[in-house]
Amino acid sequence: MRVAIFGTTGAGKTTLITKLQQKLPQDYKIFWETSLECPYFKEAYDEENIDQQAMNYKLDLWMLTDRMKSFAKNKNEKNVIYDRSVLDSMIFADADHKFQRINDTDYKVFKDYFQSCILPDLFRDDNKNSGFDLVVYLKVDAEVAIQRILGRGRESEVDTEYDFWRTLTEIYDKWFHKYKMMAPFMVIDGNSTDPDSYAEEVIIQIKNIEKLKCKEKQ
Repeated sequence: MRVAIFGTTGAGKTTLITKLQQKLPQDYKIFWETSLECPYFKEAYDEENIDQQAMNYKLDLWMLTDRMKSFAKNKNEKNVIYDRSVLDSMIFADADHKFQRINDTDYKVFKDYFQSCILPDLFRDDNKNSGFDLVVYLKVDAEVAIQRILGRGRESEVDTEYDFWRTLTEIYDKWFHKYKMMAPFMVIDGNSTDPDSYAEEVIIQIKNIEKLKCKEKQ
């Protein structure tokens, strides 16, 4: 099973994955977000950096590459869960462009590459380790996400203007409607304060998919 967790910053992805990790078999491998390892991260979030647009483009490109490498490297693993996946990369580039964090030319290049090279490779028609078995969309209201961001107090997030997080939430919803034509999604109410309950919903869906895959092999 290849499961991707999809949702804006503050949606509750880490909480959900932690619950799934506790409840699912131990052979499930978790691949966490790696943005803090990016060599461009600090400079990309530095408002005084005169090259901030270039650094944000490099950050978006680095994250896309890292996520695609992780997907390719682990495509033969039996059970994996991704905290953010390749699907999230276009969303952040979209938001960065709207807030002039990357310029028009870099955005166009990134989007063209993503749509013409990444998506076709991710969702091939040959059934050879293509795409995800399940994408869980943690759909959350922007104001709820912002309160969670403030509550956990990560400097790079707290210092970011609130309108960016509101816009990011809207863009997640926009791309969800595009992606759901390509990948099997389930939508979870990320506003819920009962993560155990929606973790159980995800586990039920995972088990249903596993049963279906077993039947198809028979």
